[in-house]
Amino acid sequence: MAKMGIKKRLLIQNLSIITLSILLFLGILISGIYHYYYSGTAEILKNHAENSAQFSKRYMDLSPYTIRDQVQDIQTNFSLPQAETQVISTDGKMLSSSEGFISHERLDFPDIQDAFRKGEGTWMGTNPETDEHVLAVSVPLESDGKTVALLRFVSSLEPLDDNFKTILATLIGIGLSILLMVFVISTFFSRMITDPVVELTRASQKLAKGDLEARMTGTYKDEFHTLSQSFNDMGQELLKTEKLKNEFISSVSHELRTPLTSIKGWGETLLTGDMKDEEEMKTGLNIITNETDRLIAMVEELLDFSRYAKGTFEISPHPFPFHRLVQEVVLQLDKKRLAREMYIVLKNGEPIKPEADEHRIRQVILNLLDNAIKYSAPGSTITIRYHRDHGNLVFEVEDEGVGIEKKHLQQVLTLFYKENEKSEGVGLGLAISKQIIELHGGQLYVRSEKNVGTVAGFTLPLNE
Repeated sequence: MAKMGIKKRLLIQNLSIITLSILLFLGILISGIYHYYYSGTAEILKNHAENSAQFSKRYMDLSPYTIRDQVQDIQTNFSLPQAETQVISTDGKMLSSSEGFISHERLDFPDIQDAFRKGEGTWMGTNPETDEHVLAVSVPLESDGKTVALLRFVSSLEPLDDNFKTILATLIGIGLSILLMVFVISTFFSRMITDPVVELTRASQKLAKGDLEARMTGTYKDEFHTLSQSFNDMGQELLKTEKLKNEFISSVSHELRTPLTSIKGWGETLLTGDMKDEEEMKTGLNIITNETDRLIAMVEELLDFSRYAKGTFEISPHPFPFHRLVQEVVLQLDKKRLAREMYIVLKNGEPIKPEADEHRIRQVILNLLDNAIKYSAPGSTITIRYHRDHGNLVFEVEDEGVGIEKKHLQQVLTLFYKENEKSEGVGLGLAISKQIIELHGGQLYVRSEKNVGTVAGFTLPLNE
């Protein structure tokens, strides 16, 4: 069985509520009109009948023996233009009628029975002789406390019925018109609500099936505009993440393949070559060792990324001499610096002992200095400076390299960012460095100007 869509369900709910409201209103209104017409007519006949009975009791000398002679006076005094006036004997037979037709059969209508028993009777029904819808009111005519006859008024309700049917048809027509208008308006507003939901559902289904290009294209207002924009932004971010993932996999594959190819090549060379050539063996083993160190560093970086992604990145702070750590990092990269004939200048190297994770801070400084060497021109100068500033350690590495374009500056600290696809590495260094510094309560920053140089640095709070 097919599920009912939200559009149809919303429409049915709205129509159900409106229909019930209209039916309730029409029911109350029709009941009021019915009471006004029919009960009002009954009340008029009843009041006239009671007044006539009271008048006859006071001013007419009625008796069982003379009642037949007095019916004409009764007709003259109490007749109503809109009703037939009847005088009924105590045995239920008609003595007189303002219509002129007298039935000789005993009349046995509910109003007559109630009048004899209770002193008053009202009946509404169909006259079997004329097949008319009538209203009858009967009251007793008394003399000395005894009933000598009944005074009965019979009014046709046919004109009233016709008027009531006309009013009823008019009200039903108005109700149906209102219902039709409500249906049209509800359909319009339901579509305003359901169209974005339906489009979001379809787009979400496409997204779930891997179509990262799926977008909401409709133009909406209010919260639906925000929803549409948020969904499209989410899709764009997923597409960007997918692209970054693919680039990351490609980059990692390339970065792993290069040292492995070198290791494999030199391994085969050494195995097939002359083992007595010490120079060749030393060169090959150095290359294998260097490439292995490069692989280990890359694996460590990937492990850090895994901890970063899981939120399990931890630090172990302890006091250490900062100037010693900087000198060790400079010495560690000295071979790479010399290969490019570059100069490193250390400024303001005052003794500072921050309380931080020495291993992780070494990783950050190593990354900043390595980037400066990598992206600077051979023969250029790199300046390292650090100092205290308002309770913080401020460390900066300034190079004279190619710099970073302004439009890329906001992205350099994000995961997998590489300004040049041919650059070494997988684009994790600065993002992980930023995480490390923020875990220490500091801030990592980059300032750069294209073709002028870059300043990369960080701040660390000093608990002194």
